Amino acid sequence: MEIIAELAPTLNKDLFLKRLEALRRYVEKVDIPEAPGGRPSAHSLAAGVLAKQVGLEPLVHIRLLDVNMTAFKSLLGGARLLDIEYVVVLQGDPPAEGRPVGEIATEEAVLVAKKMGFKTGALLSLRRDYKQRLKVGADFYLALHLREAWQLADLPQVVYPYILVKTEKNFDLLERLGQTAVSTREALELVRKLEGLAPGVVLSVPRDFQTLLGLLQEVKIRP
Repeated sequence: MEIIAELAPTLNKDLFLKRLEALRRYVEKVDIPEAPGGRPSAHSLAAGVLAKQVGLEPLVHIRLLDVNMTAFKSLLGGARLLDIEYVVVLQGDPPAEGRPVGEIATEEAVLVAKKMGFKTGALLSLRRDYKQRLKVGADFYLALHLREAWQLADLPQVVYPYILVKTEKNFDLLERLGQTAVSTREALELVRKLEGLAPGVVLSVPRDFQTLLGLLQEVKIRP
């Protein structure tokens, strides 16, 4: 089963590169959100280029809530020039600054990105009618709100669940965003139980990079 690490962009280039180098010991792909929580930061496309420089394959998120179709296609054009292979299209959290645009449906964005030749992902919430979401036609799906491995039992092998890990450093953030999160111990147990049920998982520990590294080390040495 493939292990993917989530790494949010930072404006500190040296720090971001250092973190990418550290992740390279454990994973081959890195999931890069755009403006997580709706707060502006370095763009995921730029972060994706840095990931490729150190030998990682980036899954670059593109927020639809902030753009019209012209801007979206321009971002995809930029991704093509930068040799980005994987994009994840999503509405995103409400922007902390400015007004949402909200002109593009996820279904439409998936079709456009696939037509341009990208391996295109979309988000899937296990709290909602995810069977409808699977009809969007994405190449893969990143699933939110996983708590038990059995939730994936009837899903096709294109669903990569997020395993969000809560720590003292991110507990308030995850509570505010309403995200389902588990302890480090529970995360390791989920990874073990998901073998054979999912093609891979995305490990995410917002605001706590050292815990993410420790978790990846534990996963790597597991029997």
